[in-house]
Amino acid sequence: MFEYFSKNTYKVNKRPIKVVCFYLLLSLLWIFLEDHICPALVKLTQIKVQTLDFIIDTSFVLVSSLVVFFFIKRQLLLHMMSNDQYKLLLDANPTPMFIFNKETLKILEVNNIACKTYGYSAQEFREMTILKIMSTEDRHKAIENIKTLSYHFHTSNFEHIKKNGELITAKVTAQQIIFKNQNCIMVLAEDVTIQLLQEKTIRHMHFAEKAYKEELEFNIRHLKAALEEKQRLAEIMGRIHNMVIITDPLGVITWVNDAFINSTGYSFEEAVGKTTHFLHGPQTDQAVQVKLMETIVKQDYSVFEILNYSKSGKGYWVEITISAIYDDSKKVVRYISVQNIVTERKLRDIQIMEQNSVLKKLAWANSHLVRKPIASILSLVDLGKDMENTEDIKEIHQLITRCSIELDNITKEVSAEINSRNLKGFMEI
Repeated sequence: MFEYFSKNTYKVNKRPIKVVCFYLLLSLLWIFLEDHICPALVKLTQIKVQTLDFIIDTSFVLVSSLVVFFFIKRQLLLHMMSNDQYKLLLDANPTPMFIFNKETLKILEVNNIACKTYGYSAQEFREMTILKIMSTEDRHKAIENIKTLSYHFHTSNFEHIKKNGELITAKVTAQQIIFKNQNCIMVLAEDVTIQLLQEKTIRHMHFAEKAYKEELEFNIRHLKAALEEKQRLAEIMGRIHNMVIITDPLGVITWVNDAFINSTGYSFEEAVGKTTHFLHGPQTDQAVQVKLMETIVKQDYSVFEILNYSKSGKGYWVEITISAIYDDSKKVVRYISVQNIVTERKLRDIQIMEQNSVLKKLAWANSHLVRKPIASILSLVDLGKDMENTEDIKEIHQLITRCSIELDNITKEVSAEINSRNLKGFMEI
């Protein structure tokens, strides 16, 4: 619609040029034909030359006057239609529109939607210039655009100020027109504040999404590398013959290796989520567990030996070495416990202790129990050397026999003690 009225304005502005050109062409044509037409008409009509010249000149003036009158009337009609059409365009357009003088910048006409949008009445608009609704920063830009504006469209964004001081961004489409016989500018001002804000938000969201996507891809690459490293580490730890247990800072198991599963009989699912206390049994020394927890709290990690039990209830001794894993803030995030089964060595140590106990008893028996009958026998033998009385010799013989029996009994008791201690084999738990 805006384009239609602009084309009509262009036609109205071009009409006077056409009139002048037509009159000039008609005059030149008459000058060229007058010398040829007059003699021919004199012969045909027998009218005097002076009279015929007068009639022809009068006819030319009348015809040319009628043509000029027709064109002027047509021009005025188009001009009136143009003004009415611009008024119709203003009132019917749902977008704020202004018509202002190009030289004085004074607003001549405005539509109702502009009054509602900007808060001014139509009379208030007619008393101000178009710069009144411009922001201070955009006034110089607006003046420069108005100077160079022609009958072609020009679109640009300006900051406009409402009557209440609210600042909006308007997409202004302007074109030069003739309105009320004045050289004017017709402006269509579309409020695009929300649209630009949405576009800006979308751009920010696009950049944020792009940055987030790049960061996500970066994290995915690092996570993938970490998972691959973790998988390689898990494979390595899985191949270790020693049992490996990983717990959180509270001691809850989060991972065990295959050696743990094969040695204890517990599955991965049965172990994860529990503390290592579930491996303890009736003969587990709880004091060792308390000392182990104390060293963890003090971060003074030592090597401990403790008796644990498999799922089948069989006991086994383990040597425990604990290490902590820290994050970037030096906070413990994991504990790794490497457990080496030392049952055979531990039982050998116990057996040696048992053997030492037996040997100590044998030494005591040798120094006390065995020595007494032997000393008695030796004394009786020395005493019997000088005896000649048969009765005395018999009595000494009986005493020696009694001491020998006592010594034999002591020897049998020691042998039974040795056999009961099973010093030749390993004790089973």
